[in-house]
Amino acid sequence: MTKICRTYRLTGLVQGVGFRPTLWRAAVDLKLTGYVLNDAAGVTAVLEGPTETVETFPDFLRRRLAEEAPLARLDTVEVVETKAPEGFADFTIHQSQGGQAQTMVTPDAATCKACATDMFSPGNRRWRYAFTNCTHCGPRLTITRRIPYDRKETSMAVFPMCPACLKEYENPADRRFHAQPNACPVCGPQLFVTDNAGKKIACEDPIDYAVEQLKAGKIVAIKGLGGFHLACDAKNEAAVHELRVRKARDEKPFALMLANTVSAEKFCTVSPKAKELLEGVAHPIVLCPKKEVVDALMPEVAPGLNELGVMLPYTPVHLLLFHTLAGKPEGIDWLEEDVLDFALVMTSANPGGEPLVIDNDEAVERLSHIADVFLMHNRDIVTRCDDSVVRVVDEKPRLVRRSRGFTPLAVKTKLDMTGIVAVGPALKVTGAVGRGQEVFLTEHVGETDNPATCRHLKEAVDHFLDILEVTPKAIAYDLHPDFYSTRLALELAQKFEVPAIAVQHHHAHIAGVAHEYGIFEAPYYGLALDGVGLGTDGTAWGAELLRCHEGTFERLAHLQAMALPGGDKAAREPWRMGAVLCESIHREDAVAKLWPQYAKLPIVSLIRNTRLTVKTTSMGRLFDGAAALAGLIDVQHDEARAAMLLESVAENCAARPYPVLKDGWTIETAENRPAVLSVKPLIAEMLALRLKGVEAGVIAQLFHGTLSAALADLVQKTVPVTSNICLSGGTFLNRFLSTDLTRRLMQAGFTVYQSEQLPAGDGGVSFGQAAVAAELLALKKN
Repeated sequence: MTKICRTYRLTGLVQGVGFRPTLWRAAVDLKLTGYVLNDAAGVTAVLEGPTETVETFPDFLRRRLAEEAPLARLDTVEVVETKAPEGFADFTIHQSQGGQAQTMVTPDAATCKACATDMFSPGNRRWRYAFTNCTHCGPRLTITRRIPYDRKETSMAVFPMCPACLKEYENPADRRFHAQPNACPVCGPQLFVTDNAGKKIACEDPIDYAVEQLKAGKIVAIKGLGGFHLACDAKNEAAVHELRVRKARDEKPFALMLANTVSAEKFCTVSPKAKELLEGVAHPIVLCPKKEVVDALMPEVAPGLNELGVMLPYTPVHLLLFHTLAGKPEGIDWLEEDVLDFALVMTSANPGGEPLVIDNDEAVERLSHIADVFLMHNRDIVTRCDDSVVRVVDEKPRLVRRSRGFTPLAVKTKLDMTGIVAVGPALKVTGAVGRGQEVFLTEHVGETDNPATCRHLKEAVDHFLDILEVTPKAIAYDLHPDFYSTRLALELAQKFEVPAIAVQHHHAHIAGVAHEYGIFEAPYYGLALDGVGLGTDGTAWGAELLRCHEGTFERLAHLQAMALPGGDKAAREPWRMGAVLCESIHREDAVAKLWPQYAKLPIVSLIRNTRLTVKTTSMGRLFDGAAALAGLIDVQHDEARAAMLLESVAENCAARPYPVLKDGWTIETAENRPAVLSVKPLIAEMLALRLKGVEAGVIAQLFHGTLSAALADLVQKTVPVTSNICLSGGTFLNRFLSTDLTRRLMQAGFTVYQSEQLPAGDGGVSFGQAAVAAELLALKKN
């Protein structure tokens, strides 16, 4: 029998996920000798044994990984060297090596069932221990300073392992082998509670004390994986109201944390895909259709909306809160079978729209006017990471916010992205760093309208450059000159002496989808619908049909431009856009009838004043105006509130399918100019219905149904049939528009793409910016 010694280089999600122990067990079972180690490029395995066994080992390993290491992902296998046997005596795991990083730390993972079993077994040494984890779960990105992912490079470095934990850590056959955050009550982090002045409160069990406070109607700040939450009893209307007042959050819905899926089903409808997401490794907030009982029992949680954001406990601290509420039962059957009536509001602790609070002292300083009590611990959070939010559309996940549980998973591309850095737009910002044929998006940063969030964006990009050991070779950014992200891009370009590449906002939206699916080599088309993005003509765009290729685009069509009276005020006051719609159909008389409280404001004159009022093709503002016209809202304090109300009342209305107004739109075409879509006939009908007193749901359905048909008609008259078409922009988070327009376009012969790995909104724009920059650099190189 011939033998060989072969060196394999293995890449993917291979560090901190149980990859090496699984490989070790596979090698030992096959009676191979050699060694395996982590390095900056991934994992290196040197295998010695029978030729056929060594050559087929990667296939055997893939099967074992699927069974034993659910967080691992093997992307590439490279044969580095094959030679004569060296005579290894056994198979061992070596210490990690440093060097130029080619791997990446994995996302934080929700507590696994095995660790929950440890926590809730009275005889176990980790009974009710709040930092229980293993190679299959626990913190990853949020505690990591640099890679390779080893304990010394994390915030667990200050907690030396006790002999019992070290024995687990060093045993390849143990579930906690090389689990970097491994700890127990003897050697690991500890919980404590303080008042809102930061003074520690003496108590026997911090979890029990926090539960007592929650039951008493108090607001508790809870330190989690990627930052602090603010929590209260969701059924205590006074507590929820007080949280809204203290946090100055009068409209935006709160997310709920519930013990398990069966408990969630008491309050909302959980589809099979929603259940899969809720119980999956990421444990995001999932938007589910809410049941009537929610408004009866929790009227302050998600007022006016027909969806509820729910999540399940994803850290040991969360599990312990519900364990106490359940009466501290033994085992984990209660986590899977019992309906727990208690629901917690669990909202991000980011006062004033600033970054999520992560530091203990910072928490007391910034949250003392909101929280009554603080449940904290002494393990540092390195990277703040907010909860991810997912909506299920046609049993497919649609990311609303991509952060904890998904970051920093890379999005793969076909182009070399090495050194391309993108900094996003101004709202819902993420940064992006390219390496090889992958792009790594930072955690959700948010709105760069305050200095703290601007600093967060810079820190996030710097951290990813550092952790990936990437030197920038180009910086991509939004066309808008006044965005902080633009200033940051220009600073980075100057610092590293590399080109800065401006990318139009809607081009980035569409390019991101095309590169996610690898359909960018030939010209591709896209429809981008959102709030606003600066166009190449200096005006505010927001409903754009583009033809894209090799880093450039052609504007094929757009929504008819509307006045934007008051500029940004029009986005905060939908009634202004309602007035714009009335004026556009020469029904100025209706403005005073519908909004008499604003009669003193010369809104019609302002709309017509071309010196003071700019115009926009924004789909977001059209939705705002439609919501105001339907009588749903005049002023909104939360972005997209008007659009969400419009969608909700349409879905709650009994009629199916949604009606379409015949001849409800027109399309103006002219040679050498983009086509223009006008929905003035639809607006006239909506106004007539409102003045007749027709309910808002009927008007909302007519708006949705007709708009979808109009957009499909626009595409069919502008784009060659059988083309690929990408749909992107925040408007496509609207469930009806997303599904109905897709259906219409597919029936017409188009192949339709929407992102599944990235948010449709501005959270995915940084990826699209990087993609356009890569197209331009590839063209220049060739």
